[in-house]
Amino acid sequence: MTKTQVKSRVRKLKTKIEDLLTELEDLNNEVEETKDDIEPYEGADDLTPEQEERQEWFEEAWEHIDDAHNSLEEVRDYLDEVDF
Repeated sequence: MTKTQVKSRVRKLKTKIEDLLTELEDLNNEVEETKDDIEPYEGADDLTPEQEERQEWFEEAWEHIDDAHNSLEEVRDYLDEVDF
């Protein structure tokens, strides 16, 4: 393997990371919209226990996806800092 090959592969990986970051952002937006769209049934003032549980599930999913996004950003930033 040559230096040029390593640099090329790192560039390709960074492109894939950027693509994954975009996918995670899109997914997180959709998850957040779904969570926010959960509303009480017509004529009701409060969510049902099932709706609350569903809303909490989507909130936790959003947090996990956000954590993964942040971790991947750290990897990307590290690769940017390393002199390849």
